[in-house]
Amino acid sequence: MLLQDSAAYPCHCFIRLHFQGRLDRETFAAALKKTLPGHPLLRATVTSGWRDRWSFADGVQPELLWCEGETGGPLPQAKPIDLGRESGLKVYVVQGAVNVEVTFQFHHACCDGAGMERFIDDLFVRYAHLRTNGEIASDATTVDPDRVASRGTYGLRLAKLLKLLPGQMVGLLGAAQFLGRHPKPLLDHPARDRQAESTAAFPSLTSFRFEKSQTLALRNTANERNVTLHELLVRDFFLALWDWQKELDQYHDRHWVRMMIPMNMRDASYRSLPAMNCVSSVFLDRRGKDSVDRDQLLNGIHDEMQVIKRFQLEFTFLWFLKLLHWIPGGLKRSVQQDTCQLSVIFSNTGKMTRRCPLPRTDGCLQVADLVLHDMDGLAPLRPYNCVTMLTLEYAHRLKLNLHYDAQFVTARQSEKLMDLFVARLHDSIQSRVA
Repeated sequence: MLLQDSAAYPCHCFIRLHFQGRLDRETFAAALKKTLPGHPLLRATVTSGWRDRWSFADGVQPELLWCEGETGGPLPQAKPIDLGRESGLKVYVVQGAVNVEVTFQFHHACCDGAGMERFIDDLFVRYAHLRTNGEIASDATTVDPDRVASRGTYGLRLAKLLKLLPGQMVGLLGAAQFLGRHPKPLLDHPARDRQAESTAAFPSLTSFRFEKSQTLALRNTANERNVTLHELLVRDFFLALWDWQKELDQYHDRHWVRMMIPMNMRDASYRSLPAMNCVSSVFLDRRGKDSVDRDQLLNGIHDEMQVIKRFQLEFTFLWFLKLLHWIPGGLKRSVQQDTCQLSVIFSNTGKMTRRCPLPRTDGCLQVADLVLHDMDGLAPLRPYNCVTMLTLEYAHRLKLNLHYDAQFVTARQSEKLMDLFVARLHDSIQSRVA
């Protein structure tokens, strides 16, 4: 992630929480300070040398930017994060008269989607205890910060590693296909100079939330087709992307669209892990001509994901990166080459806050005198990758979050893509009813 990060394409993730009520600034700052020791990568900096190393200096605190104003607007304009001199977390608070929005900006080298959720759970458990009792309960957090040191092993022991190796031959075949195909950007556009920041708003978000009944209908649709909800979403997003390209005269039925899907690498004991980046990726390549038979497209995605899970091919990508790391300059050249390596990113963080111990009302967390009624999440943008999609489920409602590069995609174009995606999902529900 450090090699991918640049001024033009910051490798940052975002999550915005929408609360009813007013946030107490002093209590929030105290809760933040008390939560960070359990999540050392969010208070660390990077020391450069022969190899970049994490440095855990005492007293490093994330920047907390607070303002009074109207909620419900665009995301706060993100500030750069220089891990050489500051931590990989910034927090923006917009306090309205009756609502408050809290936006967290994470450097992806420090944190992934599951890590964001774990940190936020801990933070608001601490806030609730401080706000209600004036002190922190002894069981307010269960993370083990010492586990940061072993994050690169992914819970693998020798026996499990040897068991994995034969299946990786399937991964090598997939790698050959990966290298032999040349994906195209969704929209024909140049990549920015990596040292030049975008002149457009960053980040830029278009979102849509399904209600509980619609979310349940989508889940039932997936179950009846013997696929996961995520696989159904991926199929319909492929279809929406091709519809969008046709609208913009960018479609070609033989161009490869490569979708990167991040995969959580935490083992069964992941609840004790602090915030960190513990993720791999798999890739789905499809062409516009695959849209002719929607059922076949869905079945093909399901079958490919089953092979990935059966042979644990998420390890293939990690081992490929390790191989490049041992070739002098290999990883840097691969990451920073000026070609389209993927067309779009599709992240799924699943059911957010599902294990948070705080009380709920209609599925919404009660954080002392605040109620968390909605949230947004954004994945990073990469070169030649003008949109990313992140889906999450909160309070039994599915949320679609489209992060778009405002230098190449207009707000109206992003809204059109979201409309097409939502329409495809409604079509899937209706086809089940029919």
